[in-house]
Amino acid sequence: MNILRTLTKPISARLDAMGMYRVVSGGLLLLAGIAILFGFLGWIPYGGVELILSLVATGSTAILGNILFAKMWNVHANHESAVITALILFFLILPAQLSEWSYSLIIIAVTFFAIASKYLLVWRKQHIFNPVATGLVAVAILYAFFPLPPGYFESGWWIGQPILFLPLVIVGAAVVSKVRKWTPVTTFLAVGFTVFLIEEWRFTGEFFSGWERFWLSGPSVFLAAFMLTEPFTMPPTKKLQGWYGAAVGVLSQTTLLMPLVKMTPELALLLGNALVYPWRLRRKLFLALQSKQEIARDTWEFTFTKPDGLSFQAGQYLEWMLPHKQTDNRGERRYFTIASSPTESVVRLALKCVENGSSYKDALARLDVGEQIIASQLAGDFLLPKNQQEKLGFIAGGIGVTPFSSHIRYMQDTQRVHDTKLFYCVNTLSDLAFADDFAAAALVVPLEVIPVVAKQEVPYPAEEGFVTEEMLQKRAPDFKERHWYLSGPPPMVNAYDELLKTAGVPAGQITKDFFPGLA
Repeated sequence: MNILRTLTKPISARLDAMGMYRVVSGGLLLLAGIAILFGFLGWIPYGGVELILSLVATGSTAILGNILFAKMWNVHANHESAVITALILFFLILPAQLSEWSYSLIIIAVTFFAIASKYLLVWRKQHIFNPVATGLVAVAILYAFFPLPPGYFESGWWIGQPILFLPLVIVGAAVVSKVRKWTPVTTFLAVGFTVFLIEEWRFTGEFFSGWERFWLSGPSVFLAAFMLTEPFTMPPTKKLQGWYGAAVGVLSQTTLLMPLVKMTPELALLLGNALVYPWRLRRKLFLALQSKQEIARDTWEFTFTKPDGLSFQAGQYLEWMLPHKQTDNRGERRYFTIASSPTESVVRLALKCVENGSSYKDALARLDVGEQIIASQLAGDFLLPKNQQEKLGFIAGGIGVTPFSSHIRYMQDTQRVHDTKLFYCVNTLSDLAFADDFAAAALVVPLEVIPVVAKQEVPYPAEEGFVTEEMLQKRAPDFKERHWYLSGPPPMVNAYDELLKTAGVPAGQITKDFFPGLA
């Protein structure tokens, strides 16, 4: 495991430096380039020119449709999302044919319906279904009522080519790692493959004879990596995401519904979207800035109005979209943990803002009181345990302290008592945020905050250097009994995860944060 982590560390660092949408669009573009090259080499059944025509058709239709609907609805057009939709459809619809122009019309129609669904099939300005799947199903329904000659419309899923399997797995794994959605992906693949084998046995009497059709020649791997993980249609917690993946896995492979409907991968995904819809944040949030203040060196807290009816759990996060000019390679969306407690009347977030930082943070720093930011995609499993008698240990690295701010304020406001030790790792004492808040909470709940300062000599009760097993034994002698929560940069979280396990803390007593600020 350590060797694998060492080998993949440069890749992980590169992925962490990029926005999630850029990783997805870049990965899809790389796959498209490989497929087109293979087309020119004759290694797949579709020619390079036809594939280029298909890519131009999906891309131009998506961008133009996005501009059109955004102007009609008077909203900001997120072209990066439209490009991702186009790239996914490029791999699903059978490519254009130079000898038959109507194939291109089908590609244009599916792409147009996919983009339109983001604006039409919405509730409180949030789309309900996966746009790609919606476009495919919409045109399939129209095709049923207005039939063309056979073969004019097939979703195809031509990405299912054995020669493309390895590039698909590598790029797909990078995307899934970036969005931290291994739970629904692995559950979907495991359950889907199991149902596939059962169906194979029912119809052929053989069990493993067609395994390659699921993995090498079928749609499952692509659907799992690039469509199942679509964030707006994903439920908020790992447990629900696991059930979501399992449900779509069953639906995508079963033939039990054949008397009623011919199941397709895209229809299975839409049904899965509908099943988990009650658990999702079913709207976009428009939050007006109330105030901003520096709460530690280069660390700013932004306080926003709390929309009526917003409900979340301490430790969860939102996606925050801030349209601005001249975006850098991480785009105009970020994931930030909610720093405030669900009990507060405002929504707070805190983050590092340095001079000449990212274009996003520069735009956020310039935000004036009363101006709005758009939030969506409430999610996260970094939640307090249900057993109030369970002792806790928190290790925070820098701005990774934000979920603990939410946890501690929630415990303070609700009198939900957990014996808690917070090891707060920073470079200097000036980097400590929420110091006054934590001091006030310590008067009400059994909380001890232990600053661990790496680059400054500090007096007790602070500690110098980094958290070690000796430090744990000295400051939290019962550390093996505590449930540990780790939040901060991934290298720090991984290092302290290994430290705790080596020191004898069971893996089941360690919870690691997604740290979505890097996404």
